[in-house]
Parts: sequence; structure tokens; C-alpha cells
Amino acid sequence: MLPLGRFFGVPIYFAPSWLIIAALLTVYYAPVVRDVAPDVTDSSSYLVAFGFAVLFALCVLAHELGHTAVSLALGAPVRRVVIFLLGGVSEMERDPERPRDEFLVAAAGPAVSLLLAGLLALGYRFVEHASVLGALFGLLLWSNLLVAVFNLLPGLPLDGGRLLRATVWRVSRSRLTGTRAAAWIGRGVAVLVALSGLVADRSSWGFTAGLFSIAIAAYLWFGAGQSLRAGELLDRVPAVNLEHLLRPGLLVPPDISVAEALRRVWSGNARGLVLVDSAQRPQAIVDEARIGAVPPERRPWTLLAEVARPLEPGLVLPLGIRGEELLAAVRATPAHEYLVVDQHGSPAGILSVADLAASLNGPA
Repeated sequence: MLPLGRFFGVPIYFAPSWLIIAALLTVYYAPVVRDVAPDVTDSSSYLVAFGFAVLFALCVLAHELGHTAVSLALGAPVRRVVIFLLGGVSEMERDPERPRDEFLVAAAGPAVSLLLAGLLALGYRFVEHASVLGALFGLLLWSNLLVAVFNLLPGLPLDGGRLLRATVWRVSRSRLTGTRAAAWIGRGVAVLVALSGLVADRSSWGFTAGLFSIAIAAYLWFGAGQSLRAGELLDRVPAVNLEHLLRPGLLVPPDISVAEALRRVWSGNARGLVLVDSAQRPQAIVDEARIGAVPPERRPWTLLAEVARPLEPGLVLPLGIRGEELLAAVRATPAHEYLVVDQHGSPAGILSVADLAASLNGPA
């Protein structure tokens, strides 16, 4: 990833895959530049076409920053913005909690693209059409219109799908109903895009455009599926009860061996290990995956502290946390296990991410 900078603290990246679309746009639009501006040399036409590719990427970035700005204004953090082969994405740390917020965030991107198209149309009136500047204005005008119209198609993961989800969510009062409707329509949009690629003409560029259409269709199909699965998981979140997921933990000193720790776990019917200091204060939590990876013959000689993770703040969860707040805490500090403490700060048990995932993936 190539870091480009930050937008109100949100990091912006260009993925290496963007170079592929930049190369395709350069080769494809160089002849268009020559047709519009006949005085341009062959080599200059490729340079102008590459300039268009760069400016188009910045327009896509502006589209994504529209989403980011509204999301931040509504108090929803954004992890990062990435521009890649098939467009761009604003990775929000959590989904909007109200249909209104979903609608506003989704509408912001196409609104920016339409605003850019309007400004370019205005500027196009004041430049010489049969010139390099006229070619750039014309190409950017139509590309921003295309971005806006395509993203407004009513299916997830497109912005139009999010607008549809917000609308159905508001009417039905069920986010999951909105997600299901927008995801299945999104799959229908993917099929139509794929069919358009299959019936493309068989010239060299028609074949390339057909392959690109099929790639976009695959992205839309899997994106719709991901949105559907995420929506179903999110619907189960309020029912997650942390107390029901707690594993009994065993408090042990850090200087015992892995073999001795496992013996104590098995004899004490515990399912987790927490390292404590001489005052019985928790200091670290043993990583289940790391302790399981220690070969049996090395366990008597491996200290338990070597397979433990110090208890940074994100690895300690309060007993009362639940639902989306619990998921947000787990996302913020990824780990296999977390120490759960009661209101007095005493260990109440251990939360395994595997148990949390099984709870979310179980029957609705």
C-alpha cells in the first residue's frame, strides 16, 4: 500500500493494483485524446491519457472522502480509505446505527461525483474543445457521471444498495430486512454486469472490457454475499451474552513450565490461564494457539511466560460489556483470548474469540 496522506486523521492509501487500471486507461484513451486534439503527438497523447488516469483516481478519492467526511461528522470513525483496481473503499470501524445515518453516508459519495461532473461541465464551456484541456475536461466529466450512476445502482455493496437498505430499514424497522433486499438485488446487478461483459464485441478492446466487466461482476457478487453475511451476524449481536461465553480461568505464576501449567488446567477443570504477580494481580494472558504449538517434548522446559501476552488495556474487558460494544472492543485489539473482570477489577473468566465467533455463527 502506498500511503498518500491523511484526511482529518484518516489514512489514505493507493493499492498497487491501481497501476493496472491506470495502464489500461492510458492505453485505451490515448487514441481518444488524439481524436479530440489532432495536433497532439503520439507520445504526448499517452502522457495526457496517463494524466487523465491520475486525475480520475483523485476524483474517485474525492468520492470516498465524501463518505468519510459525513461518517466522521456523524461520529462514526473511519479506519482508512483505499483506492484500488476496481475503485475505492472507505473502511468504517462500525456500521451506522440509524437508517438516516446510513442514507447520508451512502449518498455523500455520488453527490461529490455529481458535483465534480457539474463543475467540469461548467469548465468545459470555457475551454477549447479540440484541445488537450478539452479532452481532459470531457473525459473527466463523463467518468464522474459514470461513477455516480454506477454507484447509484440499487444493490449492495454499491452506494445505491446502501441507500436501498436504509430505505427498507426505515420502512420495515429491520436492518436485516434491508440488508437482505439490497444484497439479493446486488447479486442481480452483478449478473447483469457479467452478461454485459459476455456479449461485448470481440475486438481486442471489447474483449478487455468484457473481462473487466466480469471482474466487476465478481466483485459485486461477493461483496453482496459479504454484506448479507455481515448483516445476519450483526442481527445476532444484541443476543450475545458475555457471561454465557466465559471460560473458567486459572491464576498461575509466570515462572512455571508449560507442562506444569497444563497439568494444573486439566486437574482444576479450567479452560484458560492468567499470569499473576506476587500480589495476585493479573499481568498476562496465555495465548491458547501459542501454548498448543509448543511440542510435548519441550513443554517441561518452556516457561509459561514465553507463550503469554502482556495485558494491555484492550485485552481486559468489563463483565457488563455486550452487543456491538463487545464487537468493537474485540476489533480494536485483536487477540485469541481476553481477560474479563468484574466491577471490582477481579478476574471473572476468559473470553475466547472462537467461542464468540461460534455464538455469532450459530442458529439465529
